Amino acid sequence: RKGVASAVALVLTFSCFIGFFFPMILRGMPPILAALVTAAVILGATLYLLNGWSAKSGAAFAATIGGIVIACLSAVIFGQIAHLSGYNVSNIENLMFVAQNTLIDVGQLLFAGILFASLGAVMDIAMDVTSAYSELVRHQPDLTRQQIFQAGMNVGRDVMGTMAATLILAFFGGSLGVWVLDYAYDLPYLQLINSNAVCIELMKGLSGSFGVIFTIPLAALCSAWLYGRKKGVSKKQ
Repeated sequence: RKGVASAVALVLTFSCFIGFFFPMILRGMPPILAALVTAAVILGATLYLLNGWSAKSGAAFAATIGGIVIACLSAVIFGQIAHLSGYNVSNIENLMFVAQNTLIDVGQLLFAGILFASLGAVMDIAMDVTSAYSELVRHQPDLTRQQIFQAGMNVGRDVMGTMAATLILAFFGGSLGVWVLDYAYDLPYLQLINSNAVCIELMKGLSGSFGVIFTIPLAALCSAWLYGRKKGVSKKQ
């Protein structure tokens, strides 16, 4: 049943881009805000299809939203420090031509893309932590919120390193051609580190990693509060 639900969620995800994100940015909504709305719809529908309305879904939803917001804010801050914007991306000439005939804010597309790119990994780690909470509370309903929170943080620490590495490797693999060209031409270090392509990939990897890292305590706090309230385990505190 969950395999079928996962397939339906994939189709729904693609439909959300066609039915929500693209029409919203064409009508002038800021791409970052449109991406956040679309991500919330995708996230809510996916969690509902997989787990229904439950404390697990609620905690994963709240933690994932917090994580992708942190990832997007990290990208914006990094972009300001490195003087990067959506106008540094490839195909900017074609995008500018489209912007002349529509209401699209081309400058925010880069950061909206980072939000979407981080969504999968952030949702994954949020579900890992909250699912572990669900099993823990089901077998040990007398645990306090503090004990549940600490257990979830221990689980999250083990997943955090591999998930951050997954994001870095995904972004690296997506821009492998750029890295190969830079290496083959033996560019000077200062020129390489100041190139827009390399800085953008670093920004994507770092911001996504920040989103993953901060999702763990968010998932721990939300799950401990929701499960503690549902099970009444906060009486021991």
